[in-house]
Amino acid sequence: MSGSLITLMVVVIIILIYVVTNIQPVEVRFLFWETRISKALLTLVPLMAGILLGFIIAQIDQFKKKRKRKAPQKQEEKKGG
Repeated sequence: MSGSLITLMVVVIIILIYVVTNIQPVEVRFLFWETRISKALLTLVPLMAGILLGFIIAQIDQFKKKRKRKAPQKQEEKKGG
């Protein structure tokens, strides 16, 4: 097994332990909105949203850097061509 697979399995096990131990519902009030939700869900949803947002921003940044690297090459081709 590769190291990254083992790391992923350990992280998943830790998350499962966290979810199982935090199933008690808590009351959430925001402005005029009120609901009951499990502690695990209350913390994992924003965590996953943050991870997804970070991944999207990193992909956009990589795309922009890649495009910048290609732009000077195209200008050189036009001058030489």
